[in-house]
Amino acid sequence: MIHRHSTGRTHFDLRIAQEEVLRSWSLLKEPPQKPGLRRLAIERELLPIESMGSRNLEEEAFGSGRVAVWDEGMVEIKAVSSRFLLLTFMGSRIAGKYELRRMRWYPGNRWLLTKSRTSGDLG
Repeated sequence: MIHRHSTGRTHFDLRIAQEEVLRSWSLLKEPPQKPGLRRLAIERELLPIESMGSRNLEEEAFGSGRVAVWDEGMVEIKAVSSRFLLLTFMGSRIAGKYELRRMRWYPGNRWLLTKSRTSGDLG
């Protein structure tokens, strides 16, 4: 699910359900939809799976705010490593292959979300 989160700074949150928790990444801009485009994605705290349907969420970084579903659907996840995930989104707005790669050169939990240029696996 991708939420549009209205807080002090409106942003987008990519939320992926894994093992009964939600992993969340904040994106300051709309997720990339054209091949080769990338967005900074900052991994946030884990949330309980039950919060997926909430209309109001609180995050450590942005505080409390209303959330609206921007896109939802299934995602196939292939973990290449703990720092590199291949994602295939099957949503109404976001569909196709993406990579989520943790950056080494920047401190913190910063990742890059990139729309794949090819239909095959990245690697």
